Amino acid sequence: MHPRLQRHHQTVTASAAAPGGEPTRFDLGLQVENQVQCGLFLVLPLKTPAQMGALLSTIQGVAGTVHAALRDLHYVHFARFVPAPDGSALYVVTEFDGDLDTYEASMQSYLMDFVVTLGPVFDAMLDFVAGAPRLPVQQYPRDFIRFVLAHNLPIPVWSAAPDTTVIDILARRRVL
Repeated sequence: MHPRLQRHHQTVTASAAAPGGEPTRFDLGLQVENQVQCGLFLVLPLKTPAQMGALLSTIQGVAGTVHAALRDLHYVHFARFVPAPDGSALYVVTEFDGDLDTYEASMQSYLMDFVVTLGPVFDAMLDFVAGAPRLPVQQYPRDFIRFVLAHNLPIPVWSAAPDTTVIDILARRRVL
């Protein structure tokens, strides 16, 4: 288990729930050894739930830009924006190719690619987020990375093809 996940597992095991009664970070033991995929589960708390509609409209307005960036990066398996049921937060959930042994280094490299390719998109989204980092993210990338690492729930992902990268998948698709 990755050391950061181990710390969170120990914290949750020691106090099985957060003050609100729900677990905050956990490891279900689903990670496959030597797996190439990593996960991001970013929790973006909104300034007010009343802003969720405007935030979703903002995301919808940049969907084409996001799709193009994800397609061009060649290491994102899946990505989605999920509004919390109560509208208090937006979850950004992705699975990407990275080195689990150096999870935080992989995450930082991953995030820098997003700063470069989608900086203005994140600026627009972060306008709705409580405690957001300094903007624009392209000018303050370290602040953005620290913010994401602090708001990421490092939950392992399970994969049916743990050693298959996006590039492997794309290469097979082109051959067929």
